[in-house]
Amino acid sequence: MTPSGHGFNATNRGVYVADNLSFLRALNDECIDLVCIDPPFAKNDTFVADKLKPPLSHEEREIESRLLARWNIANQEQAGAAGIVWPDGDAKGGYRDIWSWENDVHEDWLASIDRDYESISRLIDTTRYSHGDSVAAYLCYMAIRIIEVHRVLKSTGSLYLHCDHTANAYLRQLLDGVFGKLQFRNEIIWSYRTGGLSKRYWPRKHDTIMMYVKSPQYKHNPQKERIYYEKPFFNQQTDEQGRIYSDVHIRDVWDDIKPLINVSNERTGYPTQKPVALAERIIQASTNPGDIVLDCFAGCAYAGVAAERLGRQWLACDFNPRAWTVLKRQFNNPELALLRCNDETIGQQVLGNEPVATVHGPSELPVRTSPVSEVEPQNFQPAERKFKVPASLIPERGMLEELLSLSGYKAWCCGYANRMPDGTIVETTRNFHLDHIDPKSKDGSNDIQNRAPLCPHHNIRKNNRRVHLSDYRAEIAGAGEMLVNSADELINLPYALQQAMQIYGRAYSRKNPSGT
Repeated sequence: MTPSGHGFNATNRGVYVADNLSFLRALNDECIDLVCIDPPFAKNDTFVADKLKPPLSHEEREIESRLLARWNIANQEQAGAAGIVWPDGDAKGGYRDIWSWENDVHEDWLASIDRDYESISRLIDTTRYSHGDSVAAYLCYMAIRIIEVHRVLKSTGSLYLHCDHTANAYLRQLLDGVFGKLQFRNEIIWSYRTGGLSKRYWPRKHDTIMMYVKSPQYKHNPQKERIYYEKPFFNQQTDEQGRIYSDVHIRDVWDDIKPLINVSNERTGYPTQKPVALAERIIQASTNPGDIVLDCFAGCAYAGVAAERLGRQWLACDFNPRAWTVLKRQFNNPELALLRCNDETIGQQVLGNEPVATVHGPSELPVRTSPVSEVEPQNFQPAERKFKVPASLIPERGMLEELLSLSGYKAWCCGYANRMPDGTIVETTRNFHLDHIDPKSKDGSNDIQNRAPLCPHHNIRKNNRRVHLSDYRAEIAGAGEMLVNSADELINLPYALQQAMQIYGRAYSRKNPSGT
């Protein structure tokens, strides 16, 4: 773990309008006490913030335009080039939660993940083949950012990530891969009763908040709630109104924090807004006064408002300039927090010399002073699979490498290969599965003489079928799914058997040098 010592290099009460990956990469190592985020949920929808409460005024729109002009951004194309969105684009201040492998995944993200987090690389590949490109693209987008979140957290820090049933299963595996499954602490259930109902399934009335910590030295302040009873029993108190109660530790099911409704004074009209009370509970539990709270999917900045009310330092990042407009309204609400802002604020209500929140554009990111060090690769080696049948002499990963080298790193089913943009084959085991030539159901062995590297697509289709690889090749060719001109261009199976037996013999000799 990188030692601390370079300190917090951003601005307290700073709101950064920027791509949050660029922002996170600009922060020093281990300078944040708590990250509290409510990211996109992979809902395959666009959330439009076109009904702000009250409606966006002409003066507020003019202020946004002048702010963008300060950052040399005059249109939607220039905003995109700067890594932010145009506030009056399709989402009108909201965000697009639709994901595409071709449009939303950067090649350098994949290269970085492949190099340093092999387990996450495999998770993304598996998700892509089993659940589709869209979910895998979302997972890749989140992975490269969660890696940076882990880096900027102090050794005593924690992450709370808000999600729902759409993506929580994928995100849980991703967080295990970055933080380590031993650093998982809670899957908090926030349950509520508002919204529509369905007659076709149980109404979905809860969100999930994943809690992970950087190390076993994390901070935690247990929180209590008051439970009232109708009848007294041992060791109870009464409150000032004579009601009988007990103070108990809050569980991991939170049903006492109400979601926001349209008539709520806290409501901004921003889509998917969460109540400030939710962030207050998290901040009280995992920080102390003066600690630094980060929300890098800020939206309406509910975490920043909660941190200000609780006497914590904070900073927020969002790629939509309208988040700054909404945040100023939140700080101008006497029931939330009073705070001055460093640009024009229409009707701003302040009392005396309140602290100032500042806005920073995509060209005004913090200056990182901690060295950019190489991440130590995880050296992920999956445990060798064990079956009730005797274990093979050669580990499965070793088999895969040996057999792929025989075929020039092409799948034995259809000729699939990992290729560079210029068509050059990449000699890697990635994206290959190891399967049986003669199926196990027909007494096929697990040894290398009966194994073949297949592409994931055809391996999944072959699973649990009593078909020999030669017959399966004919099916693939008949379906027009060969990636070579014909099955004759694939590795010759009798030749492969001969070579595999030689590999087996060499492995046997190494293990039994005396020949016994």
